[in-house]
Amino acid sequence: MNSQKLIAISMILFVLSACSTAGISPAASEQVMVDTPPTNTPAASEQDPADMPLTDAPAASTQEPADVPLNDAPAMSEQNSAAIIIDHRSTKLSDIPESWIEKAKQTLRIAYGHTSHGSQLVEGMTGLVSFAGPLYEWKDGGVEENTSGALDLRDSPFPEANDLGSPDRTIWADATRSYLNANPDINVIIWSWCGEVSDATEADIDTYLSLMSRLEADYPNVRFVYMTGHLDGSGAEGNLNRRNEQIRVYAHENNKILYDFADIESYDPDGAINYMVMSANDACDYDADGDGSQESNWARAWQSTHIEDVDWYQCGSAHSEPLVANMKAYAAWALWARLAGWSG
Repeated sequence: MNSQKLIAISMILFVLSACSTAGISPAASEQVMVDTPPTNTPAASEQDPADMPLTDAPAASTQEPADVPLNDAPAMSEQNSAAIIIDHRSTKLSDIPESWIEKAKQTLRIAYGHTSHGSQLVEGMTGLVSFAGPLYEWKDGGVEENTSGALDLRDSPFPEANDLGSPDRTIWADATRSYLNANPDINVIIWSWCGEVSDATEADIDTYLSLMSRLEADYPNVRFVYMTGHLDGSGAEGNLNRRNEQIRVYAHENNKILYDFADIESYDPDGAINYMVMSANDACDYDADGDGSQESNWARAWQSTHIEDVDWYQCGSAHSEPLVANMKAYAAWALWARLAGWSG
């Protein structure tokens, strides 16, 4: 064997020994390393929003519901990535896509506890069928009785409790548990106040919020709708508004679902004036000239300057005017559509 072969064999043995010591396979040592330039894509936190591609999600007005079976709906905790707030800005019926109205009728099973003030929602919804057509039909009954494709809304089905404050401030929660245990198909619970927020303390509202939170934890596949109390004429500095604000802040900060009863009746359909700050009450009377007396009525004024059966419709409206129940019904359908998945 000549000296050149001996040198070559020695070099190979040296390379193999070095690779073994470094933990590198011989195959790896034979690979050719290619210099790859570093990417210029910034980290997610550094990327300029203007350079990010636009999403292909449809606008709210054209968004179409997916065909999701009722029992496959995600748990409440998975659905509520942000608060759902229904207020005076949610009272334009024409904004709600018909496809999401239909989706709500297909998927929601609602139980609603209320007394007289809360009846404005269902009275308005009843009148809306005659005013706007069968698209907005609802039925008070279980699925087995509902063969018309109407929204399934069980009206005041809780025998033990009347509303959030009657007969006391806590029994409604026990009544809710009993009803849900007996009716597992229910996936939406909504309760209204009567006049109990007007004299509620901060602790009373904390109790309400705590009971709602416990129900949400115990029934994760049910959507629970929070509500504010109706106006009482005490204005922005009154106890009612302070307690309503307590509910609003909690709903916003904790991604809850809120039907803002008080805010809806604080504005006429034009939405330009907040009558609550002018001491508006649940009958829509308010102090227009600041003299301390509620001499004006915004709902009657609006009705008198607009066309009945075109701009508004007659219906029952406990303690108030038909226009208020109209707006409560529009907002209710906005709520049902949002719960069905509409982005709003």
